[in-house]
Amino acid sequence: MFVKKVILSVLIVVGLVAIYAFIPQGSAEASQGKETPVKISLDRTCYSPTDTLVLTITNNGNETITVGYPFELYREENGKWVEVKVDLMFIQSVVQLEPGKSWTQKVSLSKLNLSPGHYKIVKRASTQDRTFTLSAEFCVEG
Repeated sequence: MFVKKVILSVLIVVGLVAIYAFIPQGSAEASQGKETPVKISLDRTCYSPTDTLVLTITNNGNETITVGYPFELYREENGKWVEVKVDLMFIQSVVQLEPGKSWTQKVSLSKLNLSPGHYKIVKRASTQDRTFTLSAEFCVEG
């Protein structure tokens, strides 16, 4: 009986990850005329290279959203965003946020070896039929 429960749990997680991966990608910025129901915020605007960044995803909509641990990181160079390779392993689980709920994620900047500059962290969140690209800018002072 225990083995069946474990297998069922694994199948549910794998199914959620697969669904999340195949949802059509649409940017929150692209939803013109509509308020984006998902918000991202940071605890500060500037960090030292050894600080821990705390980001919060808030569901201001009326349906449950799904968000995961992976993120992308970009550095502004000569007026353009250049992706920073993040050599981290992410937990492959998803978080379900009901309307009005928030979720926080801590990112240890010391593990990223960032030099001083202007950065942007990008995350994706989705509802049953839309995916939102969320981003927040911050600086690293050295």
